[in-house]
Amino acid sequence: MGGMTDVGERRMPWLVQPFQAGMTAFIVVIGAVLAELIGGTVTNQMATAVAVPVLAVPAAVAAGFAVAQWWQVRRWQARSRGAEPASWWHLAGIAAALVTWGIWPTKPGSLAGAASAPGACDAMGVIAAPDCLQRAAQALDGHDVTWWCTLALILALAPLVRRSRIAAWAAIPVAFAGCELATHFMQLLLLYYNVS
Repeated sequence: MGGMTDVGERRMPWLVQPFQAGMTAFIVVIGAVLAELIGGTVTNQMATAVAVPVLAVPAAVAAGFAVAQWWQVRRWQARSRGAEPASWWHLAGIAAALVTWGIWPTKPGSLAGAASAPGACDAMGVIAAPDCLQRAAQALDGHDVTWWCTLALILALAPLVRRSRIAAWAAIPVAFAGCELATHFMQLLLLYYNVS
């Protein structure tokens, strides 16, 4: 009976095994990126209550796998010193996410240069509309908070990379989700005023 327990205790967890963890990472990250790209296209003109879960869930699943792998590897290393740390080259996933975050155009159409509510209303040609300043301020606030929180999430995944290869690559769907959601706030403003 004790021998079976020892064998069970020494069995390497799924996300610690190199091949299984690599295949899981590939499936989770590619699936999340595809879900983000398709979800961003589908929810482009939908309400925020629909867009947020559609865009957030795939990124959250990828981040969840990253944390699960980090936890399993950390626990396994503490028990048996059997898992090697991930190579630093996996930081390329974090770099790719940062590049995506930096170059993704999050202000569509005529709002590309708008940095303030009056600038956004002026760019759309509806500066005289009574509620434009309020709507534009809300859209810009939603955009800015989402965009900067995305950067924070990408950077939060970076310290996990040595124990979680998934964390490095999960940053990419997180970047897509944040940028698409930031774009969504601005797109809704354009739709409300029928500006293309």
